[in-house]
Amino acid sequence: MKKMKKLLAILLAASMVMMTGCSGKQADTPAPQPEEQTGQEAPDAKQGETEAPEAGNSMAGSKTDADTIKIGIVVKQAGAPYFDYAAGGAKKAAADLNAEIVSYTGPTSEDVNQEITFIEDLITQKVDAILVSTADSTAIIPTINKAMDAGIAVFTFDIDAPDSNRLFCITAGNAEESGTAIGESLAKAVDGAGQVALLTGGLGSDTLNRRLAAIEEVLADYPDIEIVATEACDDDFEKCVSQVENLMQTYPELKAVAGVSTVNPPAAAMAIKSAKKDGQVISLGIALPSQITEYVDSGIIPEAILWDPGVMGYDAVAAACDYLRNGELPTDGKDYGEYGGKIVVESGDSVAYIPSIVFTKDNVHDFEF
Repeated sequence: MKKMKKLLAILLAASMVMMTGCSGKQADTPAPQPEEQTGQEAPDAKQGETEAPEAGNSMAGSKTDADTIKIGIVVKQAGAPYFDYAAGGAKKAAADLNAEIVSYTGPTSEDVNQEITFIEDLITQKVDAILVSTADSTAIIPTINKAMDAGIAVFTFDIDAPDSNRLFCITAGNAEESGTAIGESLAKAVDGAGQVALLTGGLGSDTLNRRLAAIEEVLADYPDIEIVATEACDDDFEKCVSQVENLMQTYPELKAVAGVSTVNPPAAAMAIKSAKKDGQVISLGIALPSQITEYVDSGIIPEAILWDPGVMGYDAVAAACDYLRNGELPTDGKDYGEYGGKIVVESGDSVAYIPSIVFTKDNVHDFEF
């Protein structure tokens, strides 16, 4: 862990902060099992202030150090390795900060209606805080607002719902920055020319859509690069593999696929390897290092980007506890300790970022998530 932290700090200093949003479902990838967890906090995104909106004022500082804070966590895809790792960090934070994760749940495949049902149940249980990573940033808004109106502190993490009344979002980097980085990496990998395809998780995600738009903006400066398709797999690994197989058949000259969800690069790499197109087609984007090591080693994935989802889960829980006990929302440079580290909050923003990491052959084996 210390080695990872050191590398993370170095890479952060070199910059490349980005954002996240994603999950993957790869059956043969080992991951810790989710248990109790928690996380998230934030002010009104629409006003861009650093104080909580009026609906949340009664919650701020409502708990003492002796009170056990009850937290419910709803993720967009339960059982995905990405969220299992986030669960591990959230569990650690709960143990450190006298919090109880009463529920860590979500649909097994992306379904915002199931997310809404889970949140409704947590409202009925009258938990102190709810942390949400949603598959649909718009459809979830009324339910988040209902929870806030019920006196429950709601934080988003990983994937934001910025137009809701959620207090704060704990995520990774910035969607535009990460998308720009992927776009630049993609343009370099294909030498500024050729057919490429873009991959995403779900089309209802505000974060993923912004990341896609940033990639497209970069590629607009390369007239010889043609985006032949954009495919959404709903974070289903096998579906993504099938999509990439079809893309390579439909576009024999395809040179690269770039994914904005962690399921995309390893699924694309598997399809490329199965089609024996190593050296002809590359895969890159947002990915868990544990899912891509063999593909990075072989060169199918020249590089990938992510953050530590365990750190994100830890910081989200810590931020929620800090708000409920001290009435404080995250500020730039807030230090959540040896595990959580320092976060970045841009001036007047209601989103806290954890640093991102670029994975290459030089470091991909150094990480445990």
